[in-house]
Amino acid sequence: MRPRLASWPVLVGIAVAAVLAGLLVQRSSGEDLTAADKAFVEVCRDHGGTPELAPGSGDYVKDARDCTVEYGGESYEMYAVHPEGFSAREAEDARQACLKQAARERRDPEDGSTPKTFTWHPRSGICEKSR
Repeated sequence: MRPRLASWPVLVGIAVAAVLAGLLVQRSSGEDLTAADKAFVEVCRDHGGTPELAPGSGDYVKDARDCTVEYGGESYEMYAVHPEGFSAREAEDARQACLKQAARERRDPEDGSTPKTFTWHPRSGICEKSR
């Protein structure tokens, strides 16, 4: 009878651990994402980015979402990605800024020597600066 009683707490501990593991797997699988988070992730991936959602993100916490893409070993945040879709206006603003930045660099190189080049990536809305 004594071995039976000793195994009872062990069985309860195993059952509790299994339930907790199931909850953690469900939470990390993305099943608890809000509709806005799911839309953001989809738009980000559609444009070649890597989404990141901070704890507490959701419909009203826009600053808790990041979409980044890497070019030439540098990471760039994609500001044109929103849960509502890819913002053509923000991408165009970024393209215009890229053109201005490239022209300024050609006139007056930042480090005083060879001007850096700027490459516009329309799919991601990113202006990549060469090293």
